Amino acid sequence: MDNKAGPSGSKSTSSSRKKRRQSDDYESDYSDEDVYSQRADEDSSSSEDSSSCGSDDSIFDTRLKQKTTSRVPPAQPSRSSAPKTTSHIPLAQLSRSPASKTVSCVPPPQPSSSSASKRGLCESDGRAIIQCKRLRPSFRDGPTRNNSTQSLKLPDLNSSSASKSAPRLLEFDGDGSFEFNSEIDCRPTSPNIVQDYGDFLPDIPINPTSSTPSVSLLRSDAITPNLSPERDDVSPSIMAVRRSGSRTPDLPDDFYLSPNNSPSGQGATTTWSSDPSSMKSLEFTKEQELLVPPPTDPYEAFRLMIDDELLDLIVRETNANAIRVGNAQNVKQNSRIKSWKDLTKEELLTFLGLLLHTGTIRLNRLSDYWKRHYLFNIPCFGQFMSRNRFLLILRCLHFTSVTSEEDRLNKIRPFMDHFNNKMKTIYCPGKELSLDESMVLWRGRLLFRQYIKNKRHKYGIKLYVLAEPDGTVLKFQVYAGANDETSGQGHSSKIVFKLLEERLDCGHHVYMDNYYNSYGLAVKLLDRQTYCTGTLRKNRKDNPVEIGSVSLEKGENKSLFLNGVHVGKWRDKRYVLYISTEHGSEMMETTSKRGSIVVKPMAIVHYNNFMSGVDLQDQMLAYYPVQRKTLRWYKKLFVHMLQMSLTNALHLYNTFSANDKLNLYDFRMKILEKLLPDPNDVNRRNVLKVKHELTKIEKTRTRVKTVGRVTKQTIEVVRKECKGCKSQKKRVQTIYECKQCEGSPGFCTKCFCLAHS
Repeated sequence: MDNKAGPSGSKSTSSSRKKRRQSDDYESDYSDEDVYSQRADEDSSSSEDSSSCGSDDSIFDTRLKQKTTSRVPPAQPSRSSAPKTTSHIPLAQLSRSPASKTVSCVPPPQPSSSSASKRGLCESDGRAIIQCKRLRPSFRDGPTRNNSTQSLKLPDLNSSSASKSAPRLLEFDGDGSFEFNSEIDCRPTSPNIVQDYGDFLPDIPINPTSSTPSVSLLRSDAITPNLSPERDDVSPSIMAVRRSGSRTPDLPDDFYLSPNNSPSGQGATTTWSSDPSSMKSLEFTKEQELLVPPPTDPYEAFRLMIDDELLDLIVRETNANAIRVGNAQNVKQNSRIKSWKDLTKEELLTFLGLLLHTGTIRLNRLSDYWKRHYLFNIPCFGQFMSRNRFLLILRCLHFTSVTSEEDRLNKIRPFMDHFNNKMKTIYCPGKELSLDESMVLWRGRLLFRQYIKNKRHKYGIKLYVLAEPDGTVLKFQVYAGANDETSGQGHSSKIVFKLLEERLDCGHHVYMDNYYNSYGLAVKLLDRQTYCTGTLRKNRKDNPVEIGSVSLEKGENKSLFLNGVHVGKWRDKRYVLYISTEHGSEMMETTSKRGSIVVKPMAIVHYNNFMSGVDLQDQMLAYYPVQRKTLRWYKKLFVHMLQMSLTNALHLYNTFSANDKLNLYDFRMKILEKLLPDPNDVNRRNVLKVKHELTKIEKTRTRVKTVGRVTKQTIEVVRKECKGCKSQKKRVQTIYECKQCEGSPGFCTKCFCLAHS
């Protein structure tokens, strides 16, 4: 009979063994330190709690409730000798009271004794046991990063007050601990309270056996975003609190997570106000003037920038570089560089004139300017310099013989320093200045090549330019990468002070975009008697928190002031955040491009009027581009600075010259006429000085002629090829020459009259 009943008996035996194994595993996984129990009240009180608290269950996030398991202990110790065991109550069930610095705790509804006894979750005396796994917060630096605790005092769950349905209040003591206030009934009226603050609160172990049950709250738990394995997300409201950086004064400072991009320093405090009385008034102590005699013609203005000192430097270094290139091992013996002739200052001016003229007449290749094909025939280039000589000078063009591994801009440094020093010595600008970036197109390999998506040339060499609103470049700095003197932390502020080092302490007003502007830079410039105005990035350090969170209607403006700095937010089609140390919150009318009248903040109106100096300079250079493809980046920068010198000369001429103003094209043509004078005018002037006559060639030769047996000797004139006919590709021999012309060329009578008329 026992064998027949084997299947059912074995099934019950296997299930009991399985339960025993689970019980053993449970005991091995959870030690006495990790397993806590909580005794419930009597059946009547527990059922009364469950019925009375049912209306308040909606305020809790059911996803955060602990999963509980229980078992019957092997031995039933007495209540007096029972070890202290605690259970976790999720602090998602804690809520803040808006009236006082309190946190209310609503204990979860206790199961009835009848239901617990049916499942075997009770002791012999009928008291329920609820067991749960202790949740250990995960730390990056290890589990024992912070062992300091703060105790939270809770009322006795077995007391008569525990059966009340009203939540208890946890009050903060001065030392950071929590204390229950059982006399105040503070029911949470909105589920948003738990949603807003529940994610910040860790689970609290409760000791029901002690006379004063306590809740232990680790400070490290409060800043750990990964407290519970059941919670993988953070509520959107908490993320909003973290992003805004706002803190609730009712809770400790370290109770919240510090956002990564929150403002810091005194600018982010509540000292910002709408009172503009802190704005400072500075006086401009300089005067816009030319420190040298004003130019009388465009060529003289051009020579103010390209003076003899710079020309002598280029001539000297180019000749030295030509010798080095000619002595290189890979140069062939029949190369043109072997027959190099020293460059002179007059020849260099002719070279610069032809180089600038390539921007006036655009051809794809440099060699096309010397072609004699009927589609490309431009005789002016061949009249002043041969193609091979021009390309040879361009190949050997150099500015320094000193090599330096530390300075990446060593090859162009002399020309840069000359430009900056020249503008400092000959010109004093007005009050308003603008600072911005400019790009020199370069697609080749270069260590400090940059990318700016909003520029016309997105890839290239980046220049930081200080200019006037009309486009006059006062100073520029080439960005050379990481080893530059202005690189590193605070790069934008270093650039500003580098470009303004000669213009500080005299009341200038600098307009910059949001790449440079910040509260700290504005305060430093204000200490050096310099205004600044421009757009501002919303995540800049020390920005006022109120500006980032305020909502405005179209046309509205919000302004805050601190230490003479004005930070404002104005809404047009979109929000515009700006900063200024001179202009307040005044609004002014301005005319748009379509002719309509628009009301804007004064700082934005002045920014739009005075900020476009660098962009205007780039626009002027783009009209007659001279740049060509080259493998040497410093020659590209040389051509760019040559064009900047020409446009600066234009602005100085139109501002300070007594003559009529000229546009860029006419100004360029006046300079080119001086650099490349008309050859016919030169010949005509030579004709007036010396009287040219067509004379017979005096040189003769003896010619022996044999006719049959007779030999005769005759004397003949040595004929020359006619110069005029040769230019027309005709071969004509003549016996006449002009001794007054250079080289005594031969002329026929017709060509002599044409050349000397």
